[in-house]
Amino acid sequence: MAKFLLLFIVLLINLSTLAQTLSNVAFDKIKKATNDSTSSYYYPKIKEKLLQLDTTLTGLEYHALYYGNVFQAYYHPYGATDKEKEFDAAFQRASALPALEKLAQEVMLENPVNLELFYKMIISCNRAKNRDKAILWAEIYVSFLEVIYASGTGQACDNAFIVISVDDEYRIASDLGLKVVKQALIGTCDRLQFAKKGQKRKNRIKTLFFNVQFPLSSLSGAFDHIDQPLPDQQEDEEE
Repeated sequence: MAKFLLLFIVLLINLSTLAQTLSNVAFDKIKKATNDSTSSYYYPKIKEKLLQLDTTLTGLEYHALYYGNVFQAYYHPYGATDKEKEFDAAFQRASALPALEKLAQEVMLENPVNLELFYKMIISCNRAKNRDKAILWAEIYVSFLEVIYASGTGQACDNAFIVISVDDEYRIASDLGLKVVKQALIGTCDRLQFAKKGQKRKNRIKTLFFNVQFPLSSLSGAFDHIDQPLPDQQEDEEE
């Protein structure tokens, strides 16, 4: 308990000094815009566009959707809802695409930002040989990845990629074709270390940093989340 109390105190200090900008993300401006009903980035408005799989969503709207999510009452980055579990079970059974689409919409109604869901819908559409819908879901998935890539460089904690879910770190690693071999929490940043195998020496990525301040804050502020599992970790690999 003392460990979590210390973490909570550190996070309170960090959140109080967060103020304007974290890496390349101006959270104060995002909070104001997504809570303003007259704004183009009012969260219910852009959420509805995403629910409709609207192809006119802009990069700025995806940015507001992703980072504005932390200011919504349903932001809970750890654990899975019953509806998410139902979708995952149907995905594992390779259920028919219409059934999966219906479940996906229900999950997104609970919380519209779910990168794992988008990725699984790409797979499901490809299974059903529905190329057009696979492309549609892929555009959504890639647009959110681009938001994370634009948030920092990932080279150090002070310019880390900013994620609103620890799971999203692994989506970035997967997108880059990297295998995670070690993870270390350094302050409010996760440092992921990657295997050499499969990487060209010249362009090898050894480590990436991800700012996990918001998911950690959610964790420290809701002790009922403590017993929920973190994403599966890869076994350490010798360098």
